[in-house]
Amino acid sequence: MFSYLLFFFACIYAIYNGFELQKKQQDTIQIIHQDQAEEISKVLMWFEKGKKGPEDRSWIDIHQPYWSLHHTPIYSIKEPSVLLPLGIGQSEQYGYYKKITFWSSTYDNDMVEEIANPERLVNGNIDFSFLVIHLLPLLLIILTYNVGGLEKDAGFEKLITTQFGSISKWLAIRFAFYVMLLLLTIIIFIFSVAFINNGLGMLFSDLGALLVLAIGYTLFFAALLFTALLYSTGSSSSAFNMIGIWLLLCVVVPGSVHQYANMKFPVSYMTDYLDVNRKETYATYSLPPEVLSQKILNLYPVLSETKYGHSEQMDENIIRRSVYAIINDMNKTAVVQIEKNNDQKNQLIRSSYWYNPITFVQNTWNSYTASDYYAYQKYRNYVQRKIDKKMSLLLFDTWNEKKVERSSYEQYLQDFTAMEQ
Repeated sequence: MFSYLLFFFACIYAIYNGFELQKKQQDTIQIIHQDQAEEISKVLMWFEKGKKGPEDRSWIDIHQPYWSLHHTPIYSIKEPSVLLPLGIGQSEQYGYYKKITFWSSTYDNDMVEEIANPERLVNGNIDFSFLVIHLLPLLLIILTYNVGGLEKDAGFEKLITTQFGSISKWLAIRFAFYVMLLLLTIIIFIFSVAFINNGLGMLFSDLGALLVLAIGYTLFFAALLFTALLYSTGSSSSAFNMIGIWLLLCVVVPGSVHQYANMKFPVSYMTDYLDVNRKETYATYSLPPEVLSQKILNLYPVLSETKYGHSEQMDENIIRRSVYAIINDMNKTAVVQIEKNNDQKNQLIRSSYWYNPITFVQNTWNSYTASDYYAYQKYRNYVQRKIDKKMSLLLFDTWNEKKVERSSYEQYLQDFTAMEQ
C-alpha cells in the first residue's frame, strides 16, 4: 500500500510540475505579446508624428524597408499543448518562442539546447509519462510478485485448486484487481488534467489516443508479468522473473538502442555543420559588392525586374542590406544537413520499435502532448517560413526602392499575422 501511495503522490507532483512549466510558458508568451504591442505602438507613433525613428539614433529611417522591417517585432510562438502536464517530453530542451530578425535561423541557441548535457537531466522535472512508462510496471511487480507465490511457498496451491477449481483463475482475479486499480489511477489523472485545461473536447483526438496508449501499455505489461507469475515456482522466482522482464524492456533494450544511435549519429555533427556555416558567413561579408549582387540575383532572379534591378549603377547600401538573404540560404543548407542526420537517427530508432516497445510508447506519448521531436520540427519549419517571408519583403521592397508609410508598415504586420492563421 505504501508503494502505491508513493506512486500516487509522485504522479501528483509530476503533473504539478507539468502545470508549472505550462504556466511559465503561457506567462512568457503573454509578456511577449505585450512587448510586441508596445513596440508596434511606438513605431506607429513615429509615423503619426512624422519621425524617422528614435531621436538618439539619427541614422534610423523607418521609411526605408530595412529599418521598417527591423522595427517590425515578429515572433514565432509554439503554444503549449493542453496535455503538456501529462508529458513534458523535450519541451525543456527546445525553445518555444523566437524573435524573427535578419540573422535568425532555426538552429540558433535560443531554439535548440544541448540535450545531451547531464546537468539538464539532473535538474529536469519529473515527468508523468516517465512514471507511467517506467515506474508503473515496477509498482505492479511490487504489488503482485507474491500473489500465488506466497501460497506456493507454503504449499497451499493444491488447497486453492480444491476450493476454487483453478489456481490460474484465482491468480487472474487477484492480479486483475491490482491492474484495474492502476488503470483507474492513470485514467483519473489523465481526465483530471484534461478537465482542468478544458481539453475534454479532445477525447476523440489526442486525449482519446493517449488514453488508449496508456491503457494498452499497462495491459501489455500486465500480460507479461502475469505470465511470469503464472509459471513461477514461488515468491522469489516470481520477483526474479518479473524484475528481469522490467529490466530487459525498460532499461537494457532502450539503453542499448540509445547508445548505438548516439554512436552512429553523434550529436556533435550539428555543431560541426554550424561551425562550417559560420565560417562561410564571415567569408560572404568580405566579398565585393559585384559578387554579392550576382549571388543575390542567382537566388532571386525575379529581382532583375525590380527598379534597382534595371539600374546600371551599383548601390552598395542596397547590396549590403540584401546579404541577409544569402546568409539565410546558407543557414537553410546547413539545416538540411542537420535535419537529415536527425532523420536518419530517428529512422534507426523507429526500426527498433518491434523489439523496443518502451521507446515506441514514449515517443508516441510525447507526440500526443506535442512535446516530441517532430512537434518541434514542425515549429522550426514555421519559424523558417517567417524568416523567408521577412527576407522576401526586405529584398523586394529594398530593390524596388520603396518608401514605407504607415499603411505599408501595417501591411507588414498583416502579412505576418496571416501566417499565424
